[in-house]
Amino acid sequence: MGIQRIIWVVGRISFYALLLLLLVVVIYTLSHEQWLAALIFGVMFILVLYKGLVCIKIPAYSVVVRNGRVVFFITEKTVRNRFDFVSRGQTIVELPHYGLLDRPYKLEIFTPDSEGGLFSCRLSLDLDYLLEPAAWQRAYDSFVLHQERLSLEVRRVLLKSAAGLVCRPVPLPGEEAMHEYLKPLVAELNLGLESVGLKIEEANCSFSAGSTLARFVAAEQEVVEKRVTGEVSGRE
Repeated sequence: MGIQRIIWVVGRISFYALLLLLLVVVIYTLSHEQWLAALIFGVMFILVLYKGLVCIKIPAYSVVVRNGRVVFFITEKTVRNRFDFVSRGQTIVELPHYGLLDRPYKLEIFTPDSEGGLFSCRLSLDLDYLLEPAAWQRAYDSFVLHQERLSLEVRRVLLKSAAGLVCRPVPLPGEEAMHEYLKPLVAELNLGLESVGLKIEEANCSFSAGSTLARFVAAEQEVVEKRVTGEVSGRE
């Protein structure tokens, strides 16, 4: 999620560098009485100044905030007048996209069978933001609270929600049957994700069974699992 901050910094540096270059060119052409060139570069300077300082590019997945409360959610990239927000005391906060929504979350659910073996359902979950006013506020509050560790918090929520799920492999002829089978699992996981203003946009699952099964989780999930296990032990 730090990529978003880097992109913003690079963009501002590029803007001020271009502005400074045009200003130097305007001063140079005026000092040498090159009136036509000075006029052209002067107009370019004003246009760049307007686009950079007056117009504001609002990235997708942004919220408009006033006094800590979310006013509305912006789903697509847009350009607006900066002073429309300043005059109302509003600020724009870009919610995380990179590292949160740009790749699927991997989640494994293990269920023992009656013969001492294991069933495994390996879920691949694509997430998105809930488009409801109350969910916008929860998404903003979660971002403010967890910042760069929001992705880990989402994994913790998913693992906590999946702790009581049972997932046994059954014959599923086609995508529609898979979709119907996953509906109750997705509904249960979505209940937990509501706390961070997210939902499951798409879910896929691959089944396996055996006496022993290898795990394919990322290191992040192992860290979160230990944390969840510690929380459960603490309550006991």
